[in-house]
Amino acid sequence: MIWYIFLKLLSESMLSFYPAMVKWIKFPIVNQLWGRLVVYTVISMIFMNWRGVWNYLFSWIGLILAAVNILHIYTSYVGFNNLEAGVSYSIFYIYPLVILLFSGWFKWWGIIPLIGAGLLGYSNWRDLVKEKEEEGKKKWLKGIGGILGAMITEVLLFFIVKRFGGDNKWNVLFIAYLLPAIVVSCVLNKRVLPRGEMDKKEWLKNVGILLGVNGVIGALGYYLRFYTIGKLPVVIYSGLSYFGIIMAYVYGWSLNKEKVGWFSLVGSLLIIIGGLLISKN
Repeated sequence: MIWYIFLKLLSESMLSFYPAMVKWIKFPIVNQLWGRLVVYTVISMIFMNWRGVWNYLFSWIGLILAAVNILHIYTSYVGFNNLEAGVSYSIFYIYPLVILLFSGWFKWWGIIPLIGAGLLGYSNWRDLVKEKEEEGKKKWLKGIGGILGAMITEVLLFFIVKRFGGDNKWNVLFIAYLLPAIVVSCVLNKRVLPRGEMDKKEWLKNVGILLGVNGVIGALGYYLRFYTIGKLPVVIYSGLSYFGIIMAYVYGWSLNKEKVGWFSLVGSLLIIIGGLLISKN
């Protein structure tokens, strides 16, 4: 079991890189969105089953999945870009509680993650407004709106994906990414990876990071997440998922020099504690 625990922690370490990466890479959000959509489409195409895909690709549920998915990725990137990595990822991780609430579940300690999210929101508001008042307020509102949108669409994706049959999860990934990849490619046309003010060397570096990181996370990160689902007990699997919050803080600090305050730490800790209680029960 130790080996599977390690693989689960590795997958969460990879997937939690996004909040810091969105700020780190010098491409606009829409171009980063294009990179993820195209890379994930190509990777899922390798592992999917065509027969299983055709049943859903242009069905109403397939089209809804694609629409919600592109909205989910975009809003999450907006949230990540305007809030600190650890803060945004922590708030996003109250989505399991929202899923349970929609399923009719409620316990009094279910408010613990909500208190944690409130502390995180206050902490980031204080830091942003203190730095630049008007600009900070707009950035905070945009970031909170983005991450709440990402959380809501994640909940919708959970209920939508449950309607898909078959065991090959790559089929679902392909259906979710193909049409959005085509639409965004057509909208951007020849401006998919703009050079802007970057010199050629810096541009090539950022292209490599964008495509390479999405490739590694898309192929290995999600594969390990799928693989360990059947190898670990539900309580352990769910609890280990919160390791990504810790890594989001580490990436934000190391790549973007983001400071970690006590309000942020306490807020994230409350979300993790609440999440573990939810997993246990």
